[in-house]
Amino acid sequence: MTVYQERFPLVLLPGPDTPVAEVAGLVRALPAALRPVVLRPGTGVCTPPGPPEVLARQVRDAGVRGPFAVHGWGTGAYLGLALAGVFERALGHAVCTTLFVSDAVAPGRTTVSPVPAEVRRTVTESRLVVCTDRTSVRFDGSGMRTWCRHSTSGTEFVTLPSGPRAARAAALSRLIGARLLPARTATAHVPGGDVVAGSAP
Repeated sequence: MTVYQERFPLVLLPGPDTPVAEVAGLVRALPAALRPVVLRPGTGVCTPPGPPEVLARQVRDAGVRGPFAVHGWGTGAYLGLALAGVFERALGHAVCTTLFVSDAVAPGRTTVSPVPAEVRRTVTESRLVVCTDRTSVRFDGSGMRTWCRHSTSGTEFVTLPSGPRAARAAALSRLIGARLLPARTATAHVPGGDVVAGSAP
């Protein structure tokens, strides 16, 4: 499977504080050439996510075979990094081509929630695209910049426009499409996607 021949899987990992409407907005805005697979690793403080190996099994159970990308919000970004590492250790090469990060300082720089030491030490072959918006004053530059320590394939930092949720989803969708798809397929939209381990957004 290649990006160009069929819908390319994009695993979405919301954090426990990520609004359902934000995930649903991105799913609606994504180009038709992407196949969103929403994993719900934890739905609240009392429901911690399972180990990354459980997420890897959920990805395979969702029918994802071959390369995929991940977008994680908040703690979902840390799980995405761990997920990329699990596949690399199991297969000996990167399967997650790109990890998109939203609303998360680099592992080890956060004081909001503890990040397991294994995740803080993970270095992946996946390319990283770290997204923030102009209103994310809680993330200082150093907390974001240290994401580059977690990739051997390069890290890109992107400031997205702030504004209404739909506008933010559209901007994020355009960015994801531009990084994953050829120009001719990056603009068509598709409603819906797959949801694993949770209810539909």
